[in-house]
Amino acid sequence: MRILISTVLLFLITSIGLAQETPPAGSAERGHQTFMKYMCYTCHGTLGQGADRGTGPKLAPGSLPYPAFALQVRTPRLDMPAYRKEFVSDQELADIYAYLLTVKPSPAAKDIPLLKFD
Repeated sequence: MRILISTVLLFLITSIGLAQETPPAGSAERGHQTFMKYMCYTCHGTLGQGADRGTGPKLAPGSLPYPAFALQVRTPRLDMPAYRKEFVSDQELADIYAYLLTVKPSPAAKDIPLLKFD
């Protein structure tokens, strides 16, 4: 019983810590350069919009809270390579996140004048 209670408490403490984690101050300009440098666009699109062929999910605008974004980059699921701190620093990761937060969402197709055939 003590093991169960300890496990639950550890889970709750860890969850609270992740929920409260905020990104380090990042530079959107440096983030865009870093996004291009590490060729994130090859799977996620040049604006983080995701790939048409399903190779990389949508990243922008701000589709994940920072803790989830950082966890996915450091210990990804499926086909994405892991970008450990030795390869992509915490600052570079914060910069990429800051860049993704600046990307404006694409307009709906109905709001694009060239796509209206009235």
